[in-house]
Amino acid sequence: MTDVLILVGKSKNTLGLTATATALQRSLQKQGFSVVSEPQRGNMQEAAAETRAALLHTGARALFTVGYSLSTQVAKGWLTKGTTQQVLVAVTPDVPGNADSVYGSALQNLEMVVRVCDLLLVADELSRSLVEYKVAGAAGSTGLVDDLRSCIRLLNQQVQSVEPRKILVSGHDFRFAAEVVRMLQSTPGVQVRLQKWDLDTTTPANTAAVKADMAWADTVFCEWAGRQAVWYSQHLPTGKRLVVRLHGFESDATWIGELDFSRVNQLIAVSNFYRKQLVKRHGWDEGKVSVIGNSVTLDAFTRPKDDEARFHLGMLGYTPLLKRPQVAVEILRYLVQQDDRFVLHLRGRAPWNFSWVWNRKVQEADAYRTLFEMIGADPVLRQHVVFEQPGANVESWFTKIGWVLSLSHRETFHLAAAEGMASGAVPVFLRRKGVTSIFSNRWVFDSPDEIARYIAMTAPHELWNHESGVARAYASRFDFATVTDAWVQALLGEGNVRNV
Repeated sequence: MTDVLILVGKSKNTLGLTATATALQRSLQKQGFSVVSEPQRGNMQEAAAETRAALLHTGARALFTVGYSLSTQVAKGWLTKGTTQQVLVAVTPDVPGNADSVYGSALQNLEMVVRVCDLLLVADELSRSLVEYKVAGAAGSTGLVDDLRSCIRLLNQQVQSVEPRKILVSGHDFRFAAEVVRMLQSTPGVQVRLQKWDLDTTTPANTAAVKADMAWADTVFCEWAGRQAVWYSQHLPTGKRLVVRLHGFESDATWIGELDFSRVNQLIAVSNFYRKQLVKRHGWDEGKVSVIGNSVTLDAFTRPKDDEARFHLGMLGYTPLLKRPQVAVEILRYLVQQDDRFVLHLRGRAPWNFSWVWNRKVQEADAYRTLFEMIGADPVLRQHVVFEQPGANVESWFTKIGWVLSLSHRETFHLAAAEGMASGAVPVFLRRKGVTSIFSNRWVFDSPDEIARYIAMTAPHELWNHESGVARAYASRFDFATVTDAWVQALLGEGNVRNV
């Protein structure tokens, strides 16, 4: 049996792709893998079909597609027809465009490639940094062509299975499910499909495609208890499992009362405090509501801090207004009076990017306008408040952040705080229901003034180093490795999951 099939795509840079494929083949053969390398023969429209045929006749258990165009066409074919048991590695040393154009139209295709493939390999560290920054999901799943350690781990894990488990992951946003999807994709004998379902869509946009996905799957995992969860609870055939993760806002949504809970095998909440609320509010069977906390990949956030990080405050997501960015500005105003090295970073999508905030909540939109006008009119705030766009490089962004602010009126978990702590940023929380059950009472305060005084007292001294170390150590309980078994049991097992 062939271990690896390397398919070399067509390109203006054919010599470069061939050289890359040759280097890959030699490196893998040195590791003891049997490798077959073939050039792409058909046109791009035939790429997916040609690839499947090549896998069939070689019997390879891993596929490397070398070339941007080939990789995107194969990924597109896999999206429509489902993954196979093979490890899929996309190698794109010839990504079109340049840094100034942000890869142009290649961005959307690369997001698709990252979703479908187990690993993306690029030519050098600069390319990896750009891809991680601009492509959702690329951070943590992008490697270098000359460093095949991740590939070798995948190849050593992969085995054939006569009856693979088939998991359909459906939702409007997969950012909180990235680790779960990667875990499933690397689990021997498991096949995964991702299905995008717009949050505002009550019925499938493409009913035939959704029904085909449903027929294919053994288990449907609804990431977010959105309208797709309601639809599947009403249409999923008997014998197929339905697992739903409810993050928070869905509990108050107009559609949640239509969820046929008798058809849900497992509903997963992100904290025990919230689990109790859900059971009490909706009268759901307590035995089917379990807890798996949000998680981070700890190693990805273990990076050196910038020298001035202790003077940089970060708020990751400042919309909607319940996150209270205006309180963050209050805290900054006090701190700058004590030391002008303090800077507040507000990173995330601006409120006008959310139609339900900007167009439907007049008072909330006006409050944001007031906040922006206040910052713009104050010469000190203008120099100490930085607005930053969202991106996939959260791990590298946190290297400059010494304090992560969690000021929300309501949060079911607040993953941003856990990510900041994993990076060594010291968290500060305004007291809210349920916060101490997740993050302890160590960094929880009753007022913005208390937070400001604590930061001012701690930042300039060695005390910050100590608190940073404590925060990083505390974050180890959020490492994805601590919840892997619970996810395996929820999505691949038959019983209830334990609370984690």
